[in-house]
Amino acid sequence: MSETYNLKQAMARLGLQSANVFFRLEREYPTAFVVMKRTGKNGNSRLGVEYDKATLDSFAERREHLKKP
Repeated sequence: MSETYNLKQAMARLGLQSANVFFRLEREYPTAFVVMKRTGKNGNSRLGVEYDKATLDSFAERREHLKKP
């Protein structure tokens, strides 16, 4: 079982449809999006990033809890 999420998996875990919303959350909460590995050309591509699964899962759970009425 992988210990990381790629961008598509992270967006699905957070229930997001737009990459722009994902990147906005990443800028607002940098501690919730721990980068484990960068792949792609020069390591600068945002599409080739793998995020720590445990940290992102914790953030997703807190976010879901706060969204409930």
